[in-house]
Amino acid sequence: MTRARGSAEGVGRAERRTAGTPYLSLVDGVRGVAALAVLLYHYVHFFMTGPDYRRVPGYLELYPAHDVLQPFYRYGFCAVQVFWLISGFVFAHVYYGHRGGTRSFFANRLARLYPLHLLTLLVVAALQLAALHRLGYTPIYRNFDWQDFGLQLFMAGDWQRRGMSFNGPFWSVSVEIVIYTAFWFSRGVVARLGLPLLVAMVAGCHFADASWGGATRIFSCGFYFFSGSALCLLWRSSWGAGWRLAWLALALAAAGAGAIAQWGWWGWSVFGIIGLFGALFLGLATVELRAPAWLRRACEWLGENTYGVYLWHFPIQLTIILVLLPGIAPQTVAQNGWFLALFVALVVTVARVSFVYIERPMRDVLRRHLASGRHHAKRGDKPAAVR
Repeated sequence: MTRARGSAEGVGRAERRTAGTPYLSLVDGVRGVAALAVLLYHYVHFFMTGPDYRRVPGYLELYPAHDVLQPFYRYGFCAVQVFWLISGFVFAHVYYGHRGGTRSFFANRLARLYPLHLLTLLVVAALQLAALHRLGYTPIYRNFDWQDFGLQLFMAGDWQRRGMSFNGPFWSVSVEIVIYTAFWFSRGVVARLGLPLLVAMVAGCHFADASWGGATRIFSCGFYFFSGSALCLLWRSSWGAGWRLAWLALALAAAGAGAIAQWGWWGWSVFGIIGLFGALFLGLATVELRAPAWLRRACEWLGENTYGVYLWHFPIQLTIILVLLPGIAPQTVAQNGWFLALFVALVVTVARVSFVYIERPMRDVLRRHLASGRHHAKRGDKPAAVR
C-alpha cells in the first residue's frame, strides 16, 4: 500500500526519492483546493478597504456567484484546520520510525518555509508604506509597527494573539512551527507508546485550547495536527487495509456527521473536520495507485502551488486595492464575475511562477547549505521534507 506524502506545505521530488516513500498526490490535491478556499474566504478584503476596517453592509449578497460559492465565502477559514490535519498525517508517516537528524529536519523546514515568507513579508511592508503615504492608513490590517515586523521576521507573529499584521495569512504557519518542534522531540516516545499517547496529546491540546485559546492558537493547531498523526498510525496498523479500513473510514465519517447534527458548530470544529476529512484522507490514500495518471498529475500540480497561493493572494489583493483607491471603491469592481475569475487566475499564475523560479530553487540552495556536513553526507539522515 502506498503511504501519504504532502502536507500543508508539500514535498519535493528529491525528498520523495530519498525517503523511498510513494507520493500521495490526491491528498496533496486537497491542500490545493483548501488554499483556494482560503483565497475565496479572503475575498471579503475587497469589501473592507476603508479607514474604519468595516465590511460593506450586505457584502455577502454582493459577491459574484454567491449562491454557488457561498460555503467558501463563509467558511473557507476552516481550510486552515484541514491544513493542520494533513500536516500531522504526513509528518507522522514520514518521520515516525525514521532515523533522521534534528539538524536535517529543521533545515528542511526553514528552507521550505522561510524564503517565500520573507519575500512576501517585504513586499507587503513596501505596499503598506505606499498605502500610508497615499491613503493615510494601511488597508485590511491595522497593525503596522516594528514589533509586529520583528515577530513576523522570526516567524512568531501569532504565537501570542496580537491581531493580524503584514501578510496576515502566515499566522497559521507561525503556530504550526511550534507544533513541528513538539512533534519532533516527542516522536521517540510516540514510537514506543503509540496511539494511546497520541490520543492523550490530542485531548491535552483540546483542553489547553479551551483554557488558553484566547491568548494563542498553538494548542488549536496541535489538536488537529496530532489528530492527523493518530489517523496515520491507524492507517499503518492492522486497520489500514481491506474491509477494516473501509469500516474505519465509514465510522469516522458517521461520527463527524453525527457530531455536526448534534452539536452544530462546536461539533464541526471538534469532531466534524477530523471525522469527515480523516475518512477522506484514508480513502484517498487507499485509491492512490488506482487513480488515473492525469488526475494524480493535476493534484500534484495543485499541491505544489498551495504555499504560493496562500502567501501571495494577500499581497496581490493589496496591490489591486492600491491601484483602485482612492478613485474607485474596490467593492464596485469586485462584484463582477470576470473580476473574481481574473483574481483567482492571477493568484494561481503568480503562485506557479513563484514555485518554479523562487521557492524550489531557494529551497534546494538552502538545504544544501543548512544540511551540510555529516548530516548531509548520510543518506539515511536526510528524510523527506514536508513543504
